Amino acid sequence: MGCMEFSQYKAKAMKKLEEALSEGLVDEGVIPVLNAFNSHPDIFTTSSCAGRLQLIVLPDIGRKDSVELREKWHRPVEFQEVKEAITNLDVPSNSIVILQGQSPIFHISCRIMELAQKFRGIVHSQGWKYSSLITGNKDKWVVEILSASRIDNLLFRDGVIDPPDDERLKFIIEESNKILIKAQSRLEALEYIPSGL
Repeated sequence: MGCMEFSQYKAKAMKKLEEALSEGLVDEGVIPVLNAFNSHPDIFTTSSCAGRLQLIVLPDIGRKDSVELREKWHRPVEFQEVKEAITNLDVPSNSIVILQGQSPIFHISCRIMELAQKFRGIVHSQGWKYSSLITGNKDKWVVEILSASRIDNLLFRDGVIDPPDDERLKFIIEESNKILIKAQSRLEALEYIPSGL
C-alpha cells in the first residue's frame, strides 16, 4: 500500500512542476537539479528556489507576519538596480529596510527513511550544512537542502537611520553577491547525486 501512495504523491508533484515550468515560474538555475532529482524513481521535489537577493521592508525585526517583499533577484545584482529599487520604495514610517541574501533551497521527498538519511548525508558533505530531515511517515520522508550561506543587511530605518551612501551600498551589494555566487556554485554538483543512490 505504501508504495502506491508514494507514486501518487510523485505523480501529483510532477504535474504541479510541469505546470510551473510551462508558466515560467521555476528559477532557471535549478531546473537541471530538479530534472536530475526527479529522474530517480524513489525521489521527487516539491519546492525549490535558486537562492536570491531581496529587498524587504518590515515594521520590526522578528515580525515575519508583516514582511513586505519589495524586490527580488535570483542572481547577483548591480549597484544601480538596487539603488533604484531603494529609491522607489514606499517605506512606511519607522519601518526597517533589509537587503537579504539567501541560499538555494530544495525540498525532496524520499520513499524510505534510509534513502532520505543517505541523501542528507551526501548533500551535507557537499557543503549544504543546514540540510535536515524535516518530516517523515510511512508514505514519504522529506529532506530540506539548505546551505549556511545567508546574509541580512540592515540598510536603514525610516526616520531613524538614513539609507547608506553609495560607497557603503556598493560594499553591501558586493558582499551579498559573493554569498549568493558561492551558494549557487554548489548547485551543479547536486545533479550527480541521484545516479549514485
